[in-house]
Amino acid sequence: FFPQGLMGTTTTLFAKSTIHLLTNSFLGDNQFNSIYSWMILAVTVFTAFAQVYWINMGLQRYDALLQIPVFFVVWTLFDVVGGGVYFDEFSGFTPRQYGLFILAIGVIFFGVFVLGDRLKKTHV
Repeated sequence: FFPQGLMGTTTTLFAKSTIHLLTNSFLGDNQFNSIYSWMILAVTVFTAFAQVYWINMGLQRYDALLQIPVFFVVWTLFDVVGGGVYFDEFSGFTPRQYGLFILAIGVIFFGVFVLGDRLKKTHV
């Protein structure tokens, strides 16, 4: 379950960086005259394909009713925390906002758990 979530998160982070590069390039400031920009684009494409590969590998080994909810939780957790750190989105949080953020993540995970558990019971 870990590789799919990690690849999904990496794809999301690098896709956001690629979008920033493309936006600036379309506005007249070409960002693709550096090898680093091309490396970001290459990592985005590679991890997108790797994510699909690892999801398919997981679906071959495990039931989709287990695989998809766990993938979603791992991906969401890594995405939110990784994006917050990478793009410095947490820097302006107050303690109250941190608390509400953690509560919201908990609610999402609990909802996925409840839905996954309900689906398992209907297929037994």
